[in-house]
Amino acid sequence: MNDDRTFWECINDARSKGEIPRIWKTRELIDVLTPPAGRFSPNTVSVLPYNGSISREGSGIGDFVKRGLEPKAWRVGRGKFQLIADPADNADQQNTQRQMAKIRAGELRAQIRSTAEQVNPARPVRRQLLKDSETSGRSGKEVPTNRRDDAESITLDDLDLLEIAELSTERKALYIVEKYIRVKYGNGVEIEEDRDGADLRFTIDEEETQRIEVKGTASSDIAWPQLKVSSQKSHDALESGEATMYRVVDVDSTQPRIYVLTYGRDFTLEPEPRWAVKQVRIEDDRYPLRWKPYRYDQPYDPVAQDDWETTE
Repeated sequence: MNDDRTFWECINDARSKGEIPRIWKTRELIDVLTPPAGRFSPNTVSVLPYNGSISREGSGIGDFVKRGLEPKAWRVGRGKFQLIADPADNADQQNTQRQMAKIRAGELRAQIRSTAEQVNPARPVRRQLLKDSETSGRSGKEVPTNRRDDAESITLDDLDLLEIAELSTERKALYIVEKYIRVKYGNGVEIEEDRDGADLRFTIDEEETQRIEVKGTASSDIAWPQLKVSSQKSHDALESGEATMYRVVDVDSTQPRIYVLTYGRDFTLEPEPRWAVKQVRIEDDRYPLRWKPYRYDQPYDPVAQDDWETTE
């Protein structure tokens, strides 16, 4: 059975089962998340809590949070962490903690930007919004796009590779697309799960929301024959222009590439019935016992002389 849970989902489950305390250290995760009980390496368990956490006070901010990802834990002491939305808390308490963490993460990112601008004040903040009426569906508004032969690449560092090492191809693709959007559009972008026929939706500076169907492959090209749309809702969202397909290739490399594909321009959707494949049994007179079961009665008993058949 494949386990596609993320690192933080595994920690949340461990907290729900009482396997780790409310305030935990990375060494307390080793027995729960590393083999044979878990599937993460000790190095991953040691590194990722720092990269996905922030301090309530001070300037502590993880590398993933610094890039725009949602913080998952508070840093509550030297090498100590606590889940922001702890399963032991009720829904209101969890939502309050998430809002506090979101505000705190924004403050810490603003401090980083302010410092960077003081170091290099001439460097502009640049967002690319490419206008293409063919890819805007029915809205006619600006959306990010690139031609079928013009993929955009993004570089994954060692920590990214650690985070996604044990994920499925599709979960890797989702991670890569989220990072790509945040790098491309900066901290003014909001990303959330779509749950209505697409995988993700994102909003730039509180303006129009774009919907994305994400498809990943380990292949170095688009691999059209393997590209499938499984649900009717996804089909309808793509066909109507309400969603765009992001095809992520080379998901296992340090530089995956993303093709932004639009229905009608780059692809169409065709129904494809599926059939069970059964092996054909070929009859062959030369081998009459092929594909037939054998039974041996007393295979280890000696053979008497009279039991042998001979020809005159």
